[in-house]
Amino acid sequence: MMNQSSILEETIKLAYNEDVDRIRLEEYPTLKDTIYLDHAGTTPYPKSLIEQFSQVLTQSLFGNPHSNSASSQLSTRRIEDVRLRTLRFFNASPDHFDLVFVANATAGIKLIAECFREQPGGFWFGYHRDAHTSLVGAREHAVEHRCFGRDAEVEGWMQGLKTAQISLSEACLGLYAYPAQSNLNGRRLPLSWPGLLRYSCSSRHRIYSLLDAAALVSTSALDLSDPLHAPDFTVLSLYKIFGFPDLGALIIRKESSTPLRCRRYFGGGTVEMVTCMDASWHVKKQNSLHEQLEDGTLPIHSIIALDSAFDVHAKLF
Repeated sequence: MMNQSSILEETIKLAYNEDVDRIRLEEYPTLKDTIYLDHAGTTPYPKSLIEQFSQVLTQSLFGNPHSNSASSQLSTRRIEDVRLRTLRFFNASPDHFDLVFVANATAGIKLIAECFREQPGGFWFGYHRDAHTSLVGAREHAVEHRCFGRDAEVEGWMQGLKTAQISLSEACLGLYAYPAQSNLNGRRLPLSWPGLLRYSCSSRHRIYSLLDAAALVSTSALDLSDPLHAPDFTVLSLYKIFGFPDLGALIIRKESSTPLRCRRYFGGGTVEMVTCMDASWHVKKQNSLHEQLEDGTLPIHSIIALDSAFDVHAKLF
């Protein structure tokens, strides 16, 4: 049997690093006397994040970015700075990627599905059995869909595309979606699939990749530094990384943006001009893809809070 001294030594070996205990005590007072096991849903936010963001709000006036006032221009500059900072966080070069702010990963998936639904002839949709419900729901917009039960089945399908042994339906456009990490069992799926799919497709049938990275980024880094092998579309919920703000992101590979530019719906902020009476026409904004897809006024304060989240995350971790 181990004596009391030996038990103490083993306990010290197994204990958290002192910094972890200090961070929990100082930054997460709401966790006192609590066991929190829902990090897959959202992670708690650190105290200093709320304090820093509160200070930002009390020192600056942020207006609607669709206006031309000084406060509006400040909001516009801060939003674009945070957009670039978010891309850098995932090693995604703005030369190759654009980022659309959305409410959460589900909103990003829904936006992609709605854009693909409007393609001439519709689209084919494939998804992995480990997909989150929000990914599975996209099949309702497709003219044909298929669920892949095993990783080997996915890879065999990709090989068949490459050798022209497998053809799709009459829909000339396809979308394959899967989670980087399963919400059900925590298993991580290959991040090499988007690159393999890109080089397996024939010129006749273009199949795009949609990666749900929401669960993965809650505990691990996502590296999009290689645009040749990165997903065409990546969705994630930023609150699963930082706890606050309640915000999501859709990261788009610019070379893969064509299906998203066919969207017929337009909202405030996405057009330069619109008429409503005898002649019904509108002029879409053309400067960037995110300007065409971010309908209405953005959640200004949430995006600015994200800047504070990056600061505190870098300081703590």
